[in-house]
Parts: sequence; C-alpha cells; structure tokens
Amino acid sequence: MTVLVGGLLLFMLVLVLLQDRVVDLPSFLASSSRPVLFVLMAPVPLCAALMTCLESRLTEAEDSGVRSVRLLDAGLVLAAVAAAGGIGALLGVLLDSSAAPAAGRNAVFLVGLMLCVRAVVGSTAVMAPVVWIFAVILLGMSPTSNAVWAVLPEPAGDPLAGVAAAVALAAGLTLQLFRRRPATP
Repeated sequence: MTVLVGGLLLFMLVLVLLQDRVVDLPSFLASSSRPVLFVLMAPVPLCAALMTCLESRLTEAEDSGVRSVRLLDAGLVLAAVAAAGGIGALLGVLLDSSAAPAAGRNAVFLVGLMLCVRAVVGSTAVMAPVVWIFAVILLGMSPTSNAVWAVLPEPAGDPLAGVAAAVALAAGLTLQLFRRRPATP
C-alpha cells in the first residue's frame, strides 16, 4: 500500500513541478518536432505502483481464500484512479492548470489500458502505458490536430477522451474481475 501512496505522491509532484511545460519531440506526422506536454508522462509512476500492488500476491492463498481478492483488487484500482482524478482536478483549480485535470483523466485511461493488457500478458503490461504514450507522441499528434485514438493530448473537458477513459477502465476492471491472470515469472 505504501508503494501506491508513493506512486500517487509522485504523480502529484510531477503535476505540481511540470504543469504546462512542454518539450519538443519528433513526430512521424509532422515534418519537424512537435511541442509535447511533459505531464503526459505523469501517470506512469502511478501505473507502475498499482501494477506492483496487484502483482504482489500469493496465488495459492488467493485461490483458496474466503475473501474475493479480485473484488478487493478492483476496489484498490477504483480508489487509485479516483485519487488520481481528484488530485488532477484539485491541482487544476489550485494551480490554474489545464494540464492537471487532463492528467487525471489520462491516469484513468492508462490504468484501464494496463489492466486490459495485463489480462493477456501478465505483469509485463506495466509497459503498456509507456508504449501508448510514445505511440501518441510519435504517431498520434500532428501540427493541425490529434488522432482520435490518441486520447492523451486532448483537453480536460473533451467528451470523447472522457468516454474513452471510462470505457478503458470499465473493460480493464471487467477483465480484472472475470479473467484468470496468466502466470508470469
């Protein structure tokens, strides 16, 4: 649990320190570099901390236990993404930052994506958010507009991005609850 609290604190620290700062990164869709918000990376420590918590388990004890560990894990996921969304919304108001609420939504989306991938590949799904972020940076952003599938660079109030985050989280939680996890080394 301390790992998850640390992940949330690191998420908050990144949002406070980086806010609306940008870095020029290459894009395959632009002929030159494209400014990218640093806070696109903010959810990565939270995703890694959450995966660490979900994967630190004793399979035999969970399979034979009276309590539904899958339900408890789903509750932990919901608490983590609710905290991330709350942190993003609060910092958006306190710091007058438009990037902070979007980072909260992005955390929800990336956690959902990670849980979906986890159902197939196990703990290596911790890399799914990083791969998605770089795919968005390299392939999903152009000087004129962003690709619909990209989700992450959209503003905080974008309804399509909000729906995508909710669907990703719902799908990830459904897989978390009903699909047996693959064995990972």
